[in-house]
Amino acid sequence: MQRYDFVVLGGGNAGLAASTQVAAAGRTVMLVDPTPIGGVCSLRGCTPKKVLVRATEMLQEIRNATVHGIHVDNVRIDWNAVIDRKHGFTDGVTEATERSLAAAGVHYLRAAPRFVAPDQIEAGGERYAFEGALVATGSAPRPLRFPGAQHLLTSDALLELRRVPRTLVIVGSGAVAFEFAHVFARLGSEVHVIAHSQRLLPHCDEEMVSHLVEHSMHLGIVFHRGREVTAIEHEADGHAAVLDTGERLKGEVMLNAAGRIPQVAALGLDAAGVAAGPEGVVVNEHLRSPGNPNIFAAGDARGQPMLSPTATYEGRLAAHNFLSREQAPARLDAVPQAIFTVPPLAMVGESEAMARERGSDVDVVAEEMSHWVVPSIAAAGPAFGKVISDRRSGRILGAHLFGQGADETIHIFAMAIRYGITCARLTEMIPVYPSHASTLHHLLPGCKSNLLPGGGVA
Repeated sequence: MQRYDFVVLGGGNAGLAASTQVAAAGRTVMLVDPTPIGGVCSLRGCTPKKVLVRATEMLQEIRNATVHGIHVDNVRIDWNAVIDRKHGFTDGVTEATERSLAAAGVHYLRAAPRFVAPDQIEAGGERYAFEGALVATGSAPRPLRFPGAQHLLTSDALLELRRVPRTLVIVGSGAVAFEFAHVFARLGSEVHVIAHSQRLLPHCDEEMVSHLVEHSMHLGIVFHRGREVTAIEHEADGHAAVLDTGERLKGEVMLNAAGRIPQVAALGLDAAGVAAGPEGVVVNEHLRSPGNPNIFAAGDARGQPMLSPTATYEGRLAAHNFLSREQAPARLDAVPQAIFTVPPLAMVGESEAMARERGSDVDVVAEEMSHWVVPSIAAAGPAFGKVISDRRSGRILGAHLFGQGADETIHIFAMAIRYGITCARLTEMIPVYPSHASTLHHLLPGCKSNLLPGGGVA
């Protein structure tokens, strides 16, 4: 039986980060994955989706060009060319990743792994022993159980769609649902979003979500809240989603955007003494399994938050904790997120409701910003900001931005939360003007006096 110091199950962000870091320390490493490696983000998620988002963002800018005195006639989009461009970012990922692993000294085996003992896996018909292992097998689309659910496309298939559907019905109301709804609504599709709850994007600040929903409705997106799909029925020109109210929503294309679940069921975790539940592999603050401390889990395989940068961070942390006697805990209190609608919604830290539920004495500054000077110059649609801070210490607890550039400027607040930079300290920063970042200190307590007459911001 061949033995490795470290075995990694999964070739996405977490697995790649951990395997190369352990190999760089001179330890023997094997990475096992039955699918093409490179990760969901690079192959079927963040990167290709952003290519589509950027195309429709450009389309929106062109349509809005007259605001800036630019007149453009006969604007059209070649969606087939957009998909070709997307492939330019995805097609070479797996081959390049395999080369990188080889150069790093990581042995790669394309096979389905499973644990057969606390210190052994089986893959490709062979057994391998290990000192430490990392479960980083990622996630898969959440299966839906109603009749006809097989007719729903996943986001993987939607990213390959080379025609713009006349109608798109989306089951689910999370980030992916909103992002694809915006893409196809701007392309001219009639878009319906079915949400089983009245509350959309529950991990986001409710007030900011209301602004995004209102903007989405202006694009023609129709939301069906508090509704359950009982069946998907085939029709001559597509399918129909049957709701619990009896209503039928016809769609040329139907999308499952009901979220993702950790992909760990087939790993034989019981044989290794590793516990797992609906949220993925159970780990402690050092990402170690309590039942088998030699086995780590990182990324989507251990549950929320399912974000590629978080997976990379956790992969590196697992590698560090395997290699070092000085154990470091995972710190996920200041992880920024963005929903890539147009414009984007970005957030970090706590929502107002979360902060108040903890009993914090908070300052909340919430502003409609589209009439401020910088957003007015951009003329890129709605702009809102909200910052929650601790009244006594001045520390920022959460920040929420909706508008052009929100996905970039949110990092300022993420850094403030991570390193304890107070509101007072942030106001001392001298920004580039007129940039989106130059408006942010007006979302901090005590800075409203800087508003110019008429609501403009210097």
